[in-house]
Amino acid sequence: MGAVENKADNVLTVERSLPVAVLPEGETPGGSLFLCSMDCWALAVVPTLYTFHRGDANVAGVIKQALSKVLVHYYPLTGRLAKNSLGKLMVDCDKKLGVPFVEASANCDIENMGDIKMLDSEILEKLVYRDPTEKMLEVAPLLTAQVTKFKCGGFTLGVVVNHCMTDGISAIDFMNSWAETARGKPSSFVPCHDRTFLKARVPPQIGDFYNDFARVGDISNMTALCEKEQIVFKSFHIDGEKLATLRKMTTIDGRVMNNYSSFVALSALVWRARTMALKMKPHQLTQLLIYVDFRPKMKMLKMPDGYFGNAVVLPCCVCTAGELIDEPISSTAERIKKAIERVNEDFVRSAIDYMDKYPFEPYRMSSLLISSWMGLDFGDFDFGWGGPRQLGTGNLLPTDCVFMREESENKKDVAVVLGLPLSTVNTFRESVQI
Repeated sequence: MGAVENKADNVLTVERSLPVAVLPEGETPGGSLFLCSMDCWALAVVPTLYTFHRGDANVAGVIKQALSKVLVHYYPLTGRLAKNSLGKLMVDCDKKLGVPFVEASANCDIENMGDIKMLDSEILEKLVYRDPTEKMLEVAPLLTAQVTKFKCGGFTLGVVVNHCMTDGISAIDFMNSWAETARGKPSSFVPCHDRTFLKARVPPQIGDFYNDFARVGDISNMTALCEKEQIVFKSFHIDGEKLATLRKMTTIDGRVMNNYSSFVALSALVWRARTMALKMKPHQLTQLLIYVDFRPKMKMLKMPDGYFGNAVVLPCCVCTAGELIDEPISSTAERIKKAIERVNEDFVRSAIDYMDKYPFEPYRMSSLLISSWMGLDFGDFDFGWGGPRQLGTGNLLPTDCVFMREESENKKDVAVVLGLPLSTVNTFRESVQI
């Protein structure tokens, strides 16, 4: 269960075209798009890279033309952020400035890329177009795309999307629609852009859930450690056999009824291992937050089909580092399971109200945010030359951790992707040994 290194290095050379603004090929609505408080809290760009092992000379043209067609349905992505009279963020759909699209060619075969799950910044900048206005809130594009052709005939598709526009599930729907359009098929997804039903209540009603949303401090000098040392992002491979062993470890007295899911068991292991690696003081509060899709949780206020936006909340577990390290892993798994089970309609509405009332504060190193990409089916993103072989990302924060599918025969292997201060990497690796 070792860290997986990325084989690509500075030898990779990429020649790029100038970005071209892709606009919807037909008429689209104007006006403004309401963003709920969850969208506004998710104000960060997310780069992703998909690798395809075959294409043809016209691959960039096909993907570009399909983008123009699919943007008729996903037209808010061509607009720009703005603020209303109350200072709240919205999308100005009258600013039809389009999606910057870049064509590029690389000087090597795609196999030379190696493992791409966690891309370093130099490789990411070559294969994913980052607009120079990215940090200019009301000017930056909400989506960019780059197609890079490799000498072997394969290609990569690099996409950058502002998280305020979409969560993982909505992004998958968009990518599938884009791919279907490229193959000349009608889209299977009809996006719903109305987000007003997720407006905060007046007055806000946070109630007993307040502690789920509050931040914990840093009394272990971890912030100073991160400022002093290089943060190293790595992908740790955990095979299906070790994952099965871990699940057995989380049972209580061997009772099958308490056999937790692979996600819960792995989250418990990673939370504990990171806490140990960072050498948190025993009385340091440590917080684990789990990204949970709330679409199926809404009973009274049913989510519309094809909802395009953010529909995730982050229930949390909080305990001292001493408690976490001393307790059996089954107890940690129980904490996580109960936190996830707390997500219901009341929890969601309270989260919306909290986010509307309080400004976003960055999470400290005492917190860990875990998201699973295991259920995001990107294998069907077939633009005409077969689905992607790998999915990669970058731009993660040191508080982020992503579980990704690992290519294997049994399809049960997992890659744990996270960033750690350089001096703590070996301790983390040893702590996740089963």
